[in-house]
Amino acid sequence: MKDDQRLSRVERRKRELEQQEIEASRLNHEQSTDERQNINEVSEPDRHQERTTSQSEHPFLNEKSSEASKSTEGTSKNRRKRMPRMLSFSKPKRKTSRPKSNHAAQQSRPSNPSKPSKGEVDQSAKPATKRKRKWKGKVALLLILMLLVGGYVATSPFTFLIMGSDARVGESLSGSRTDSLQLMEFVPRSRTVQNVSIPRDTYTAIPCEPDRDGDKITHAFAYGGATCTVGAVEGLTDASVDGQVVITFESFMELIDLIGGVNVTATHSFSEKGFNQTYEYTEGVSYAMDGDMALAYARHRKSDTDGARSNRQTEVMTAVAEKLASPSGWTKIPATYRFMKEEMGLEMNVLQMASVGLTMISNPDVNKMQIEGQDAYINNVYYYEPLEESVQSIRDALDLSMWGTVR
Repeated sequence: MKDDQRLSRVERRKRELEQQEIEASRLNHEQSTDERQNINEVSEPDRHQERTTSQSEHPFLNEKSSEASKSTEGTSKNRRKRMPRMLSFSKPKRKTSRPKSNHAAQQSRPSNPSKPSKGEVDQSAKPATKRKRKWKGKVALLLILMLLVGGYVATSPFTFLIMGSDARVGESLSGSRTDSLQLMEFVPRSRTVQNVSIPRDTYTAIPCEPDRDGDKITHAFAYGGATCTVGAVEGLTDASVDGQVVITFESFMELIDLIGGVNVTATHSFSEKGFNQTYEYTEGVSYAMDGDMALAYARHRKSDTDGARSNRQTEVMTAVAEKLASPSGWTKIPATYRFMKEEMGLEMNVLQMASVGLTMISNPDVNKMQIEGQDAYINNVYYYEPLEESVQSIRDALDLSMWGTVR
């Protein structure tokens, strides 16, 4: 009998659950299509839980099911009333107002994690742009500073010493003497060139001959090369030599041929034998000279003085500078500079070359000077003894500011 009662109670519980399901399904049909789908998704686990609960209340599975069934009889009516309320309470919001889930947010993110989003790109681009602008500003400031320094150096006076060796073609420079010495000061801002000719037999102190009071300045190159000669010239003129070059007969001819010859107007009438032929020069006539003809013109000294020969050498070197400064000679400047550097021992940087070029293309006033002196014999050896007044006037003329005025 007890078993029949228990079974009847179970049947009644099943009917109650079925009635609740019927009522829940009726309420679901009354809602909209979207809401009904959401309610079904939520209520399905609830129904599964209720079924699990009912199974757990089965008398054969749980000995306390009889007591639970008694308590549920009294509250079955209340449960019927509360069930719709529970369903309506768990009713989700509409899709339009429902926030995105974490899964949806993850799907909205870019698939490539290494690629930054637009906001991140904007934020990272701003500091990079600022750094780039600062870097460009520093480079521009540095360029302006370099131009100012370069312009200042290029327009400063530049003193250059030309040493003409008497070494013949094929002979070594070692032991040779300086056949001519030209000290040139270029002043770009005043468009002037100071050209001082130093006779080869000038008696002066020689740095590489400390045991002697003096000697011919031409011997300085034989005893100590270009360094000793520069020291002797600086001691004589009180000038600071900034650059130098050593010219031989052979390198002189090659230099003239390299730039395509020079145009020189003769300042004296004479004839001179070159390596190829004998040349005739007439005063006032302009000649297109190649290397051999220009050398014969520059080294002649039989019919006039040593100072006149020095002037002719200056005329040829000025013609070389004018040729390089002309538009047709611009393309020859790199090759000329390289040749003079390798074959003539040229010591001159780019800014110093600019100083010379700026001066020569401005049609400068050339102030030609020569150390004046008198013949003298010391221990039966001929010397050209310079006059103190002439030496002092040359020192004053070379002591110029960057504007070409005497300091």
